[in-house]
Amino acid sequence: MPQAEYPTRTSIFYALPAMAAAVPTIPAYVLLPSYYGDDLGLGLTVTGVVLLLVRVIDMLTDPVVGWLSDKTRNRKIWTGGGAVIAGIGLWYLFSPPSQPSAFYLLIWASVLFLGWTMFQVPYLAWGSDLSGDYKKRTSLTALREGAGLIGIVLAGAIPVLINAPDRAAEIQTLAIVTLTLGAVFIALLIWQVPDPVAQQKRTKSDGAGAGMGMGSGSFLKTLRLGVRSLRDNGLFMRLLSAWMINGLAAGLPAVCFPLFVRYYLELDQDSENILILLYFAVAIIAIPLWVVMAGRIGKHRVWCTAMVMAIVAFAFVPILDAGDFAAFAVICLVTGAALGADLALPPAIQADVDDWDRYRFGVRRTGLLFALWNMTNKLAMALAAGIALPILGAFGLTEDGDEKTGALVVLVLIYAVIPIVLKAGAIGMMWRFPLDSTHQVAIRRRLSRRSD
Repeated sequence: MPQAEYPTRTSIFYALPAMAAAVPTIPAYVLLPSYYGDDLGLGLTVTGVVLLLVRVIDMLTDPVVGWLSDKTRNRKIWTGGGAVIAGIGLWYLFSPPSQPSAFYLLIWASVLFLGWTMFQVPYLAWGSDLSGDYKKRTSLTALREGAGLIGIVLAGAIPVLINAPDRAAEIQTLAIVTLTLGAVFIALLIWQVPDPVAQQKRTKSDGAGAGMGMGSGSFLKTLRLGVRSLRDNGLFMRLLSAWMINGLAAGLPAVCFPLFVRYYLELDQDSENILILLYFAVAIIAIPLWVVMAGRIGKHRVWCTAMVMAIVAFAFVPILDAGDFAAFAVICLVTGAALGADLALPPAIQADVDDWDRYRFGVRRTGLLFALWNMTNKLAMALAAGIALPILGAFGLTEDGDEKTGALVVLVLIYAVIPIVLKAGAIGMMWRFPLDSTHQVAIRRRLSRRSD
């Protein structure tokens, strides 16, 4: 049967929770590693190892949540329950004691990311379920990611506006804002946005999925069969590999950003807050431009163009000197614009690949595919923290002393040079990606005929 079309307000209510979920993104991915490792005295090496362990544990929950989300055919229960658990972990992680232990960081970071997974995996799959149209799916993804960027900009603006006395006050304020917005927006999501998968009767196509474990089969059997068939889905594996490589290229600068501003550029916390705000504000402005371009020349080509922009900007990082606020602000402008494409386009391409997967293998496993997508992104961030922080700690970046030339060289390599190489590899994978609008429309037409 043809897929139902929903009014604009449905898309808005679907996108709003992304704003709340994005507010703690800067603290969780950018500020917390240096906050626990440097400001709270836990040490960069210990913090990096703990965050790597948390991410590895967190990754194991993604396929479980994706499988259960598909099996239960109810996105609302998972997003709502996950939001509650994430809220509890968020509060304790963002309100630590003055001298937290590694165990404290391990426990509450694990609770936060478990809840985040329970929310995010079904939430992403839910967006794929809402529309099958190539351009509308891109617009919906862009609206969701744009709302997320608004949340990130809000997170960047709050420290500037409240003029908090220290980092602890900033992070705790962001936790309060996140919990307040999340309670309102997730309630609206569950109340106002339909769940197409829960409303649909099982089709013959879905029945095939039951034979692969979507019904009464065990999770491990489902995962084994799913991974085996996913290896045969060259489009998914190609996109997932590029997403992983580009995620690591984005994760390394994100983890190192506060350290780069503090130790290499020798700028103060106010300057850091302004640069973060500028970076994400430009990303919001750029998203509509990327969406328009994607409709004309294809999502994968536009994404590659954005990665080329980021490479050019990162190439100027090694020539910066201490105090180069203006020059680094320009780099943040260019890389921020590229971030808009990183956020809006790959998930939309992944939703198209999900259509191909369902057509090719005759099974609906949107939740599992997005779980593996989410899992890959987490692996990239885990490797970023687990590699960058211990290396910088070993080179004595945060230790007292005037001679830090070696540590600063390593910091530049991790922050800019390695991401250039990684992004070049991702471009090589995606430039000739074969799934475009023409193919996607044909796939959707065939899926519609199959379900009639």
